[in-house]
Amino acid sequence: MNNKGQIIITELLLYIIVMTIILSLIIFTMVTLDDNQVTRINTKDLNALLDNSLDMLTKTSGTPSNWDKLGFNDIKSIGLKSDNNHFISYDKLIKLKNNNELLDNYFPDDVSYELTLYPKSNRNNLVKIAGNGISNKRQIQSKSRVVLLDYGFNITSFQNDEDNSFCPYNHDRNWTCKAFTVSTNSLNKGKYYIVTNSYTEYILSNTYSENISSSTNTILNINDKMNQLLENENETIYLHINTNKNNTYLAYDKNNKEEYLKEVIKPEIYILNMKIAI
Repeated sequence: MNNKGQIIITELLLYIIVMTIILSLIIFTMVTLDDNQVTRINTKDLNALLDNSLDMLTKTSGTPSNWDKLGFNDIKSIGLKSDNNHFISYDKLIKLKNNNELLDNYFPDDVSYELTLYPKSNRNNLVKIAGNGISNKRQIQSKSRVVLLDYGFNITSFQNDEDNSFCPYNHDRNWTCKAFTVSTNSLNKGKYYIVTNSYTEYILSNTYSENISSSTNTILNINDKMNQLLENENETIYLHINTNKNNTYLAYDKNNKEEYLKEVIKPEIYILNMKIAI
């Protein structure tokens, strides 16, 4: 082979090598662009799923709204909002915590999630509510909502004096009175509390001029005192208080949640966090 032939072969080999490199770069660029495009699409979809999930949990009560008291077959959707206010229902949280599968079915099979709750003042007290783990995932999105918890107490405030005109006692203006119906049944099924963190004078009276008076500066169960004033199966009882009206309440607890009564006066702020990943 002469020199001219060798030059042609060498140039051809160089051309093939250069074209191979160029083609490889083109393929790599196209794959990278495709991956980036998929990543952008997945990120957008994950964000939408995350927002929708948190909105469903915090802004709806579920269907039916009393789903926390029903069996699985009767539950159509999950929502944590209380039926009575915009707080998160403690009972619904516990129902979900004990039955994660209620929320598992909401997410596609390739999506993992984790729902946690912790006090804003102490992140170390984090509690896992639901989830199937998000380790070793390529994309993870996380968002939070600030929430308050409703423990199901029936609460009466003393900030207004609407019942004072019906009060059988001639109190001075420092006293506030509330009339309410008490029955043997309600006393058996739950507990009545004076909830306060201020020094409070109080009088419990019935319509027969019988009364019990005392004072407290903390949470006080008054069931026994009410029992003493019951003359019939149902009785109108007056609670008269002399205290800081902004910090004193009458609370009825039928779910044995005495440990949370302090939050009637000063509700704990919680963070509900959700992470989802693919």
